[in-house]
Amino acid sequence: MNGIHDMGSLDERRLAGESISPIEYLSQSYFARWLERLEGSLLKNGFVTEEELKNPQGRLARVEGYQAVTAEEVETRRTGGSKRMQVDVPPKFQVGDEVRVKNEHPRGHTRCPRYFRGRRGKLHLDHGVYPFPDTVAHGPGDKPQHCYSVRFTATELWGSRGNPKDRVFVDLFDDYLEVAA
Repeated sequence: MNGIHDMGSLDERRLAGESISPIEYLSQSYFARWLERLEGSLLKNGFVTEEELKNPQGRLARVEGYQAVTAEEVETRRTGGSKRMQVDVPPKFQVGDEVRVKNEHPRGHTRCPRYFRGRRGKLHLDHGVYPFPDTVAHGPGDKPQHCYSVRFTATELWGSRGNPKDRVFVDLFDDYLEVAA
C-alpha cells in the first residue's frame, strides 16, 4: 500500500454514497453519509478492520505495509491533480457539433445529470481524453474517452421558465452523447 492513492477513486467513493438505501440516505446527515463512505473505503482497502471501527476508545493498530501520506501527495490530492490521459482516442464529436444527451438511466454511479438527459446542446470545447467515471466507479476500468464542455440554452433545459439569454455549460463524456437529429 502507498497511502492515499489506495483509497479508491473518487468515482468509487461516489458510487458508495449513491448505493446507500433511500431510507437510510434521507435519515442521515451529509456528514454521517460521508463518514459511512469513508469507513467503507478504509475497510475495503485494508486500512482498518471491523474490530478497530467498533472500538472507538482503543488505539488503532498499524496496518502492515501502510506508509504515511507525504506532504506532496496531500497537495496533489488537494489541488485535484489532473486525470487527463495521453492516449490516442479519436473524438466522436467536434467543437460546434449539435448533440443530444442520451436519455439513459443507468443503475449506480453516473456523472450525467438527469436534467440534461434527452436535451440538445452544442459542443463548446473538447477537454481531451479522460477515464470514463462510470466504468471507473463500477470496476471495469478506465475506458478512455473525450470529455466535452457542452452549451445548453436555459429554455432547452427549463422551457419557458428559463431565461432565453442564459446558457448552461456542463462537461459530458462521449458515451453520454449522440448526434442531434
